[in-house]
Amino acid sequence: MKAIQYGLGPVGCAVFRLGIERGLRYVGAFDRDPGKIGRDLGLVAGLEEPLGVAVSGEAGEVLAQNQGVVVTHATGSSLKQVADQLVDLLKAGCTVVSTCEELSYPFLSYPEEAALLDETAKKYGGRLLGTGVNPGFIMDFLPLALTAAAQKVTALRVERVVDAARRREPLQRKVGVGLSREDYRRGVEEGRIRHVGLPESAAMLAAGMGWKLERFEEEIEPVLADRLLRGANGTVEPGYVAGTRQVFR
Repeated sequence: MKAIQYGLGPVGCAVFRLGIERGLRYVGAFDRDPGKIGRDLGLVAGLEEPLGVAVSGEAGEVLAQNQGVVVTHATGSSLKQVADQLVDLLKAGCTVVSTCEELSYPFLSYPEEAALLDETAKKYGGRLLGTGVNPGFIMDFLPLALTAAAQKVTALRVERVVDAARRREPLQRKVGVGLSREDYRRGVEEGRIRHVGLPESAAMLAAGMGWKLERFEEEIEPVLADRLLRGANGTVEPGYVAGTRQVFR
């Protein structure tokens, strides 16, 4: 099956390598990083051998030669930031699987964008799925599947604990690792510090159970280091942020 890789950051490269293992035949790739444009896709994404496909800096150039193919899309977490990219892919009749967290259940926060994507997909014959480990599986699909064994469900509680010290640097930035309390609070207010996709998981659970959301609450608080912590990307001093505790009800 022919495919295009859209976005070659850490997640995009990992998705591409998995796609290769699963039998996808990549015929194109796109990324805006000047250091990757023109280079071989396989080498950029960490394969030992070149693939014979050059990374392009123009998405339209890649799509013009490959209408209607599968696209593995990994460029951003915010739906507003990637909506135009997705519209262009759907207009090319592509089948798109995206890691955009807010796309997993866009109807909660972005009903207008969700309606546009749905309309575009139907008009041009494209398909679009937002999914991943989380959101998309661990905190929404899996709990919903487990409810099938119960005769009656009155409440759902899902909890996930992640060791941020072992994760990639972009994720550490999203949860505020290394920041002071003041910088952390400012990041929360600006929407930069949070686990993107938690509200979408909760809304997906509610929809799957047939529950109507009348109101919801969200709390985002820092987890502070009580000693010097060492991680894959540096150290965190005592009293500084080591992670995030986020609760959505």
